[in-house]
Amino acid sequence: MARTFAAWPWVAASVLVAGPAWGRQTPGKSPDTRTPVVQPVAPKANYPKPQVQLLTPPFAGEGQGSAKGPLADFGKSLANNGVYLRFLAVDEFAASVSGGQEKGSGNSYALPFGADLDFGRIAGLDGTRVHISMNVSKGSSLSADHAGNAVSFQTRYKTFQNLRLAALAIEQNLFDGKVNISGGRVSPLTYFNQSNIYCTFQNNSVCFNPAVVPIQDKALGFFPYGTWGGRVKVAPTKGFYVQAGVFEANPSLVSTNGFDWSTRNSTGHQMAFEIGFQSASAKAKHPWHVRVGGYHNSSDVADPFLNGRRQPRLTAGGAPLMHAGQAGWYVMGDAVAAHLGGDSKRPVTLFGGVIASTGNYLPFKSQAIAGVIVTGPFAGRPDDTLGFVGSYIRLGSRQVDFLQASRAAAGGTDAVHSGEGIFELNYGLAVARGVRFSPNIQYVMNPDNLPRPRALRQSKDILAFGMRLSVDFAAILGLPAMR
Repeated sequence: MARTFAAWPWVAASVLVAGPAWGRQTPGKSPDTRTPVVQPVAPKANYPKPQVQLLTPPFAGEGQGSAKGPLADFGKSLANNGVYLRFLAVDEFAASVSGGQEKGSGNSYALPFGADLDFGRIAGLDGTRVHISMNVSKGSSLSADHAGNAVSFQTRYKTFQNLRLAALAIEQNLFDGKVNISGGRVSPLTYFNQSNIYCTFQNNSVCFNPAVVPIQDKALGFFPYGTWGGRVKVAPTKGFYVQAGVFEANPSLVSTNGFDWSTRNSTGHQMAFEIGFQSASAKAKHPWHVRVGGYHNSSDVADPFLNGRRQPRLTAGGAPLMHAGQAGWYVMGDAVAAHLGGDSKRPVTLFGGVIASTGNYLPFKSQAIAGVIVTGPFAGRPDDTLGFVGSYIRLGSRQVDFLQASRAAAGGTDAVHSGEGIFELNYGLAVARGVRFSPNIQYVMNPDNLPRPRALRQSKDILAFGMRLSVDFAAILGLPAMR
């Protein structure tokens, strides 16, 4: 049931180009772009950038306008003129010592970089920003190459490895930021179910966000795979917001370099909405967030097990049974439960939630997640983190039937498990400003075996050790960031 999406580029362009006139502030409140600011305070960006989040917490005593580094003066000059640069390097290694289809290792890295442009300073268009993100991903995968598990031990590994345009978004703030419009070449999961705590972890069940269900089910696109689309967010108060978005569904673009902007292979559209509740102030003693959302993808979905006559396809043959789209929902949240030693800079953050699909014919049916992050676990190391997270992920019933039939056809007799548990324990060592080293231990109970459906035996539980090194070159060089 393919649908064309040719109107999207024109709709997005007309809304977003007209936006600056709607968001113009009252006279006298616009910044004087002719007067340089000695310590520019970077404007808060409503457009989330999970691919370039500061993986190292701000160091004690360093504020938004106190960038340090050899290019600090140059960075301030750029910021005064509305230009903010980003450059992050992340390397992830993982090696299994037991379990899986075979023991092995993988190392992958990503180089996301880009720029955020404040057109209030550049051209007097108050509230208008443009965000450009590029990405390079290279390397090997423990999951894909050895363990045979669908959920990766390395978030930065990508099947298609090239330099690609990951995002090109126009953002417009209206009514003092209470309304935000953003769109262009973007991905839905850049906006929805977002938190800056998830990428404390290396496992793909958590980072970039706990979205195993919509990602593996191909319901919602994720970084760095952008298509035409946009999102509107309304935040009438600091403690409440609602947002909704519509995006092109076009799986054929995953293998491209991101510069193919045609819609000829669109399969439908992706829709998402979210209601958020949070503490009114980020400086609250115990800040908290709750997100409730839902999503829908109108693209047809092939049943993994049944044919059009509702018979097992492996034995009866025939074309797969087609389903009209898919949908799902999620409830996620986090809260600072305590502070070590009564120090506000050493919070203990609890987080968790549930995300689920409504169809049994999808690879994954649901995921439950719970975890804790301790910042400053030792008084002498206030910028380090200690984190633990666990997920239980349940497979769709038709996917279990397919895996069991595939194993039987290959001559195997092991029973297929209907769900798997994934755990990670890590320590984030703040080496220097912008540099973080995070060794971790990952454990998978009842691996899913989705990449190897004809495996003769069920994979044993996987024990793996990993390491992540993240380097924020912009922070090291002293370039301010748009937060």
